Amino acid sequence: MGNKEQIVEEEIVLKIYMHCEGCVSKVINCLTGFEGIEEVKADMKSNRVVVKGQKADPLKVLERVKKKYSTNVELISPKPKIVPNDHKVQELPKKQEIIIEVVSLKMNIHCEGCANDIKKSIEKMKGKLLFSFNLQF
Repeated sequence: MGNKEQIVEEEIVLKIYMHCEGCVSKVINCLTGFEGIEEVKADMKSNRVVVKGQKADPLKVLERVKKKYSTNVELISPKPKIVPNDHKVQELPKKQEIIIEVVSLKMNIHCEGCANDIKKSIEKMKGKLLFSFNLQF
């Protein structure tokens, strides 16, 4: 007996709202010829599309349909595996770089009332950490 491997095509089922034959053909056309896809079947009545292919990636197929047809698409099977995104955790510190700036304002403040008005304005500002006055009348 020979060692013959049986090739099993993976089925990807998507839920896509299609109200006419034009929608069906648009979905089929956007998926036909995409990497790993060998067969596309669309059913307008049940709003489901079945994609068959050995090397078809469900998440790539989902993104393709969202990009080319509609963002209202749901992956029914196979359910995507939830993988922690370590690269997103690494991106956060880059976005949240703390920049410290020291600003020195020399102003002619003639009374304590003007100083209080300026102090209230600075307190309302976002991003300020610390401020101080050197009042000399």
